[in-house]
Amino acid sequence: MEVVPEEDLYRQAKEKLDQGSYSRAIELYQTLESRYPFGRYGAQVLLDLAYAQYKQGDAESALATIDRFFKLYPAHQRLDYAYYLRGLIHTSQRMGFVERYFPIDLTRRDVSPLAEAYQDFSTLLEKFPNSEYRQDAEQRKLALFHWMARHELHVARFYFQRQAYLAAANRAAYIVENYPGTGAVPWALKIMADAYRQLGMTELAERAEKIYALNFGAAEPPAEESPKTLLGWVFWLFRWD
Repeated sequence: MEVVPEEDLYRQAKEKLDQGSYSRAIELYQTLESRYPFGRYGAQVLLDLAYAQYKQGDAESALATIDRFFKLYPAHQRLDYAYYLRGLIHTSQRMGFVERYFPIDLTRRDVSPLAEAYQDFSTLLEKFPNSEYRQDAEQRKLALFHWMARHELHVARFYFQRQAYLAAANRAAYIVENYPGTGAVPWALKIMADAYRQLGMTELAERAEKIYALNFGAAEPPAEESPKTLLGWVFWLFRWD
């Protein structure tokens, strides 16, 4: 059996990747990795393989591959791209076919993968402020910030509806402290005030109401995003340019 030289095998794999033939590209990259684990294309093979797996919808394998890259090449010149790609992969873990094309409020579900994505984009921006991926990472980080705030708001409401008022107040306070500037804050202050009143903690309730009045006046909290708007978030956040 003829052994294909590393350079030729890499060229074939890259051609398939560029053509969008991700299954075949994955096969070729895996062959490259097994035959030439320390070859000249070793690092790029892992990055390309992780991307192909991500595009194929195999987030679990993509994460394993990109984590292997971080372990083997901790000082690689494309580390910024690796963080960016891992952020995309973590984000994609919350997206199946139904979630991608129907107006489902994903903030009601587990957002731990999105928190991981947020950390990836944060690390990229901190370590590589001049990266070509900076602007897009900033936008994705901001979207994730609002997304996670909305999730915390759902949790606070869940506690309140079940009359777990102290838990509701604590969760709402967490939103105010950790997600400033998001649309969840005015709603969180309302939950705090209502929960404290239910607990008979009048002073704390009045304090929450005062903070609300100072920041938002007498108006009711702004309307929350509609399913249509949330679907727009989905199309934007889970795109690949």
